[in-house]
Amino acid sequence: MRPRAWQRIALLFVAAVFATPLLFMLVVSLQPEGKGFERSALDLLHERHFENYAQALVRMGGFGRFLWNTILITVLSIAGQLLTCSLAGYAFARVPFRGRDTLFLLVLATMLLPDQVTAIPRFLLFRQLGLVDTYYPLVLPTVLGGAPFFIFLFRQYFLALPAELSDAARVDGCGHPQIWWRIMLPLARPMLVTVGIFTFLATWNDFWAPLIYLVSPENKTLTLALASFTRTYDTAVEHLMAASAVVLLPCVFVYFLAQRLFLRGVAVAASKG
Repeated sequence: MRPRAWQRIALLFVAAVFATPLLFMLVVSLQPEGKGFERSALDLLHERHFENYAQALVRMGGFGRFLWNTILITVLSIAGQLLTCSLAGYAFARVPFRGRDTLFLLVLATMLLPDQVTAIPRFLLFRQLGLVDTYYPLVLPTVLGGAPFFIFLFRQYFLALPAELSDAARVDGCGHPQIWWRIMLPLARPMLVTVGIFTFLATWNDFWAPLIYLVSPENKTLTLALASFTRTYDTAVEHLMAASAVVLLPCVFVYFLAQRLFLRGVAVAASKG
């Protein structure tokens, strides 16, 4: 069913509202230094200052190192989430065992606990292990399956797949690890993309956890470097907006690159009760 005219207008209005901060950031980042709030977007037709981006990266100090740190943490977090959450989701969906539903409810119940409640005990634990100022506190929770929402998404997706696939594989002599690896994961590509995007956005933009656990300047992520940008330099707002645009660009690119698979994964997971 095609959307009506008023629905299209409503969607365009909502899209414009959400796009306004992004457009404002881009417009200000291309204005002359000290003139970000004094000139309009129409002035960009005649004069655009792309050198603001180069100056912002230079003033950030060690941008390449911060970028590498962020990429490393993000890639390891995505790999950890996809591995452990898909395994747990498969177990709750396809492996019968006593107390499975009760255990799954307990997993979902952990979503009621905000991160602020467990922040201090978790910090004390990692400090006792000597892992503060390393990347382990940022990566280990994902490798150990610390995302009940993603476990829920994988379980819902695996439940939506025909049970005959697993039955046929067991007849051919496959065990649960082989069924998970050879059959379920290839079919769950939309959900893998969905969880990967969620993890990427959460890890790339994370400020809370790096602020707590990372102390050394060389271990900083892009979010920490961006937060300290204005405190370290007498920075013009144009340079700050340029640096923010550089940090935000990968998020926009990744989302639009995998948008179809992302929406398909969410739709399939939501359709199975």
